[in-house]
Amino acid sequence: MFISSVQSLAVETDPISVQRGAIAQQLAAASLHHFEALWELPRQFVEPVNYRRNGWSAVSIVQLPDDKGGQDRFYLKRQENQTRHSWRYPEGVLTYRYEVDALRRAGRQHWPCVEMVAYGFRQVLGQEQGLLLTRAIEYPAMASYRGESMDWSEVLPQLRTVGERLYAMHCSRWQHGALYPGHLFIDFRSGACQLIDFERARRRLTVSAAAESDLSQLLKRCDWMPDIAINALLSSHIVHLPAVIKSLQSQFPQRFSKHSQHHEGQRHVR
Repeated sequence: MFISSVQSLAVETDPISVQRGAIAQQLAAASLHHFEALWELPRQFVEPVNYRRNGWSAVSIVQLPDDKGGQDRFYLKRQENQTRHSWRYPEGVLTYRYEVDALRRAGRQHWPCVEMVAYGFRQVLGQEQGLLLTRAIEYPAMASYRGESMDWSEVLPQLRTVGERLYAMHCSRWQHGALYPGHLFIDFRSGACQLIDFERARRRLTVSAAAESDLSQLLKRCDWMPDIAINALLSSHIVHLPAVIKSLQSQFPQRFSKHSQHHEGQRHVR
């Protein structure tokens, strides 16, 4: 789908923030090292444009030559006038600003997140515009396994590892805000995982609130996963957040098999 771009009066050197030096060289070599160049790339989007909040946003693929003669693949998110107000930004900012803030924090705290390589924001003729460039994830989203014939017992250790990463994020009292199978990418060879779409990420008052909100979203959309897989994925939460698991069991009574009792004196995070 194509969108007519707003006439730009900004200079071509509007800056973008690049997170890694090697990426800066790749962008410069492709003459994509400033905001305008990325903004004016062909509007060939990988999914329908999202029209809401009096603006639009969309995602396209960008391929950049690497130093080995190959191509590195990235996703470029463009957004215009989709703003949100909060106590942190009472006058309102693009929702991508919230995602950039969350991804910067995620990188510092080693949460399972997509790699952000560049971002930028500007105002042109009263229009708020934002860019976010992330590296493509090389393994599939969990949603892609729906309907697949697979032996889940073979990937239980990897699911436990993924669950540990999610639990670590929740321990910081941060919730992802859109923990869907399509946003969680898992490498079942290593247990590595990455999350995308952090626009709705926010810090909650308690660990339990962050965990329950995210896990309820996930369980609503994972009815196709067997109990043994769900229990492995939530094993860290089962051990450390029994009150959250009890609440989720009441919401999704068919989604949990019996799990072992906690050792006496075990320390729980609340």
